[in-house]
Amino acid sequence: MTKLRVRGYPNGQVTSTVRPTHRSAFSGAFLSFLVPGLGQAYAGRYVRALAFVIPPLFALAVMVALFLSYGLVDFGLWVGQTSVLGPLAIVNVVLMAYRAIAAMDAYLLLVAARPEGTPRGPRRIGRGPGKVDPFSVAGLALILVVLVSGHAIAGYWDLKLYNAAVDIHAPVVIDTATDTPGDTSIPGETVEPEPSITFLPQETPAPAATIQPWTGKDRLNILVVGADQTQHFRTDTMIVISIDPVTHQVAMFSLPRDTQGLPLQPRSRLAQLFGTNFQWHLNELWKDADKYRTLFPGGGADALKQALGYAFFGNQNAIQYYLYVDFNGFQKVIDTLGGVTVNVPAPLSDDGFPGNHGDGQHLRVYIPAGIQHMNGDQALVYARSRHNYVLGGGSSSLFNDYNRSARQQQILVALEQQANISEISAHLGDLVDALSHTIHTDIPEGPDVLGPMIQLARSVKASDIKSTVFTGVTPNLAYIRATVKAAISPGAKGQDQLQAAIGENAPIIVQNGTGTSGQDTNLTTYLQGLGLNAQASAEKPATLGGTTRLLCMNGAATQYSATLAELVSVLGLAGASSAGSAAPVQDVTQPDQPAQFVIVTGTDTPSLTAPPG
Repeated sequence: MTKLRVRGYPNGQVTSTVRPTHRSAFSGAFLSFLVPGLGQAYAGRYVRALAFVIPPLFALAVMVALFLSYGLVDFGLWVGQTSVLGPLAIVNVVLMAYRAIAAMDAYLLLVAARPEGTPRGPRRIGRGPGKVDPFSVAGLALILVVLVSGHAIAGYWDLKLYNAAVDIHAPVVIDTATDTPGDTSIPGETVEPEPSITFLPQETPAPAATIQPWTGKDRLNILVVGADQTQHFRTDTMIVISIDPVTHQVAMFSLPRDTQGLPLQPRSRLAQLFGTNFQWHLNELWKDADKYRTLFPGGGADALKQALGYAFFGNQNAIQYYLYVDFNGFQKVIDTLGGVTVNVPAPLSDDGFPGNHGDGQHLRVYIPAGIQHMNGDQALVYARSRHNYVLGGGSSSLFNDYNRSARQQQILVALEQQANISEISAHLGDLVDALSHTIHTDIPEGPDVLGPMIQLARSVKASDIKSTVFTGVTPNLAYIRATVKAAISPGAKGQDQLQAAIGENAPIIVQNGTGTSGQDTNLTTYLQGLGLNAQASAEKPATLGGTTRLLCMNGAATQYSATLAELVSVLGLAGASSAGSAAPVQDVTQPDQPAQFVIVTGTDTPSLTAPPG
């Protein structure tokens, strides 16, 4: 104990209960800044220290238990839910105040307990307990500034992630004010009249479609939709990704955006709304159904999922979730990730690509063949161009839509394969901003669904991915469903080699070696119908006539072995030697050219008819 001189007391003295100490008040504040209660223990107030340290230790124990229960990825998904991020913002403010109080309490305890006239430490202002050192006060202020700054940064990221999660899971808002029937302000686009829909008074809506959440054990089907809301809302990209959680095989299916007359499931809400078929272009369905949310609680997204679920799988409940991607945001995401590398099978030239300002102006686009590293703008042009390759042998809408859908699938696969943690981490803030304005989805938040999805995505290899693009304006559901069934049934007879070839996505160029009109385009159409990446070439071989030749350019035979086997089978070249300049199958080296196959048709090339649809 020490005696303090206080005016008004007998003899001017009173016994103080403050224990004198030579310990630094700044050190005590710093210790409680690190761990609340540690500074109080440093001051010798152990009961007080225990009172301060128990609440944060309990909270830390709960977080550690959750982390150990979930694991790293699932714990991050749990924290990233809006239902957790919201309360965490309040917890962050409370914790900041709690830590500041603990630091100041430890500081004041040690200031009050410092003995009068102690020679230790810096020069004091005045004498006696309670007198403070200005440098010590500055140190305490610095501790509080660092503490508040740290929690402010945590609060900033909490709010940023919360807003992003809200935006990503919010419904897509369609600006119908720009959709004027008959408007042709965009080159190649005509806004169709709104369908006239009249419900019969005595009819009641059919039961709502009940789509069961994905459990992680059954097949996962996700609809990926791409649209550009800066102009008229159209779902110009529609890809269904189907994943087998047991075999880890992935199948991707695309229908052309101009598909008309798509059959709808009988006695469904879609059929009640539009009839037995959707008579307009398929890329109009989302917008036309979106306003009828009493029938489709999820708006146009639900309607499109049901329509494609019935078309591909014969069941409108087959597609569990959708992922909507805005084209402009898609461009920003690719730029944030540092671009994407794509193997362009043949030069792409488009003199009619629409400009970005809605002024009706055309842009000329040219992308050379080979390995190309594209920024966001280039990748968007590559994915959206509707015109054929230079070697495409024409500009029919059938070829254009096929090429467009195949390129879009190619971009998706390339992004999945090339995304890396270091690039994501380095640009996390920009990526969060880009994604929040780019993506909308109905995939539930949290680890229950997203956790198994991420684990499944990690197990998928490039060779497990199969791509199918259906061509033709009028859909043939029997052919479509047979193709889908074969693609998602790896054990189906005769499908293993073809599906492996489809998964390789090897570039195939077809040249007319006989001069017979249509021979190259007919063979190209057949190969495309199988799901192979084939394009007809405007170039002619040096000599016409002779037999069929298959040229394996720059190691294509080794790189794309399944495609080689499939082409040999289709062309009837089984058993042909690869030696000699006149051999049916030849290995050819051409510097600065990609690995690809070149088919030169001949007098013995089989006449093949593409499957319907």
